[in-house]
Amino acid sequence: MGGFCRAIACLGLVAAVATSCGGGKSSSTTTTLTTGTTVPSVTSPQSISSTTTTAPSSTSTTAEALTVRVTVSPDHVFVGTAVTFTVEIRGPGTGDSEDVHFGDGGTSGANAGMVKCGDTARADNDGHYEHAYTAPGTYQFTDEVSVIGPPPACDREDVTGTATVLVAYPMQTAIGGVVQSPTGNIACGIYYGSTPDDQKVHCATLSPPQTADMTVSGAVKSCSGSTCNLGNPGFEVPALAYGSATGVGPFLCVSAITGMTCSVTGGRGFTISRAGIELIGG
Repeated sequence: MGGFCRAIACLGLVAAVATSCGGGKSSSTTTTLTTGTTVPSVTSPQSISSTTTTAPSSTSTTAEALTVRVTVSPDHVFVGTAVTFTVEIRGPGTGDSEDVHFGDGGTSGANAGMVKCGDTARADNDGHYEHAYTAPGTYQFTDEVSVIGPPPACDREDVTGTATVLVAYPMQTAIGGVVQSPTGNIACGIYYGSTPDDQKVHCATLSPPQTADMTVSGAVKSCSGSTCNLGNPGFEVPALAYGSATGVGPFLCVSAITGMTCSVTGGRGFTISRAGIELIGG
């Protein structure tokens, strides 16, 4: 393959946020982001997804439960790229407040003020929140929604929706584009030159011998066996710590214990590991 010979520095970190809400804003506790740390593991991009949280049936005042669904686009980005979170609230009652945390200390929120028992409007609402992260890491977005249920009970319900975003540093273009897994079994070259022929990702595993080549469209060509061009990354090629990501242009590669996942903008790509090569994103 040629070119498995340059270094890359990539940082990985995790931010965790605990929120509390009920009748107004409450204090939040944020884990301080620190660079230069290694995250022990991370889910691959195709499994990073939003969650839908439903209020426990014991607090629901009707047969219909309150739900909060969060989706994020895109769910893995480079530092400085804006991410849009869409929150869908569905259920009975009157919206009282929202308490939003982006996972890096940034917050947003709205309080409806005093809500009287007897207000019977639905809590249905679609909200959009945009945020750009300034440091690499895996961040959890949370939106805690507080609703006053319909009469006669007018119970308060607090439901939280979450989503996860992976943020990576761009690969430094001054020194080539090759990284390897901490074990050294996987090596990936990420190239984004001036012509289509120079824009690709090439990954290889020594055991078993196999390769995967991906273009900017997300099309993947794989090879297995002794005839594959594995390349030689060399001892000087830096390891991409588990939980870290790097890339250039539309390409992004994420290192995890389960393998190396590389994709293009839109989510198409592959995961390469000792178990084989798996296509992702359709």
